[in-house]
Amino acid sequence: MGKKCRKWIIWCALLILGITMPLSATTAQAAQTEQGSWLNDTWSSLLGYNYSTTSSPSPTAGMNTTQETPYDSIVSANISGYTATSLSLEWISLGNGNGYHIYRKSSYDKEYTLLGTVANKQGSLLTYKDTSFQRGISYSYKIAAYRTDAATGSQSDTTSVTLTKKVALPRVSFISVKRNGTNAKLKWKKVNGISGYEIYRKNSGSSFKKAKTVSNPSALTWTSKKVSKKKTTKYKVRAFVIYNGKKVYGNFSDVLQTYSASQNSLAKRIRSLQKKFPNGKYWNHAGKSSYNSSTITSRPCDHSIGNGLTTCNHYNCPNGILGYQCYGFAWKMSDLLYGRSAKIKNFTSYAKCKPGDVVRYSGHSVIITEKHGGYVVVGECNYGNTCLIKWGRKVSSAELAGAVYSRRYR
Repeated sequence: MGKKCRKWIIWCALLILGITMPLSATTAQAAQTEQGSWLNDTWSSLLGYNYSTTSSPSPTAGMNTTQETPYDSIVSANISGYTATSLSLEWISLGNGNGYHIYRKSSYDKEYTLLGTVANKQGSLLTYKDTSFQRGISYSYKIAAYRTDAATGSQSDTTSVTLTKKVALPRVSFISVKRNGTNAKLKWKKVNGISGYEIYRKNSGSSFKKAKTVSNPSALTWTSKKVSKKKTTKYKVRAFVIYNGKKVYGNFSDVLQTYSASQNSLAKRIRSLQKKFPNGKYWNHAGKSSYNSSTITSRPCDHSIGNGLTTCNHYNCPNGILGYQCYGFAWKMSDLLYGRSAKIKNFTSYAKCKPGDVVRYSGHSVIITEKHGGYVVVGECNYGNTCLIKWGRKVSSAELAGAVYSRRYR
């Protein structure tokens, strides 16, 4: 409910009763005299408190013989918003106390701690901002009305409301891992309002282990040294905050990896192919009077005319098949990566496949550019039946059930 809406509800309720704010019990007593006990009952029911007046047995003319009875009411308390480093509370005060104490306790604390004080302004929307808020921590907030003893100056809490909130610590967005010899440079996007990052590393045949704690929350890169040239090395990153000396973690990023020297060389050749046969172009010769298997255009094929292959490119594949569309494109990419004379070995195990393999599944052919735990990333042509060139689509291992993989080797 918006601030303006809440204020209108309060004022409309008061106007219906014929009363305007600020209202004290003394004013209410006068209204009761004029309007009868119905107003007293309705007012008390609406605002959630009871009030009474005390008069001397023998009032003297011209003297104020009524006293205001203390009452406290907190309405519409809620958490109105938060950022990476702050959280805002708001509520409507209908009480006549001196103010409100704001307390906070986390899942790591035994007792509530006083954060601050807000002076009362009866009938108004009051707010408080917690500027020591941290994401990743489960907090309980207590808004407690208090009164100050006129004689001693001591403050005592009366009624209170409690609100709870936990905002998850964001997952780190891992941008890249780039190898340079035996070094690998990691890069990630900044997460605001944290204490630092932890980087985990895994070599082939081993488990993930913590490689580095980055205590500077502004640092967005780290260089891993002595990286194996013969094995694949994987990395993942997570953010953390420190609360009362304890580390609280967000979820890990996606896993990125550096490849062996030979795999890294293959990755560079794949990137070269992606530039030569750009994503979004068409592997066809639509509108061309002369063409070959390297021709690309900006026009899609219309497979509904002729024999459906009128403008499609084709390629004489190394296995002796004249391949059109996806089949010819995948094998042409394979020849460009490994050479026309490279031998072919077929197999059916997803666990054994790797970048550079040609895959035939469900009547469609692709070439693998990346492999991850449960999916591969592929390059292909004609996925949408228009001879469109597409790089970067993910294909799950489940989709590849029954697939035939072809590997090139010398």
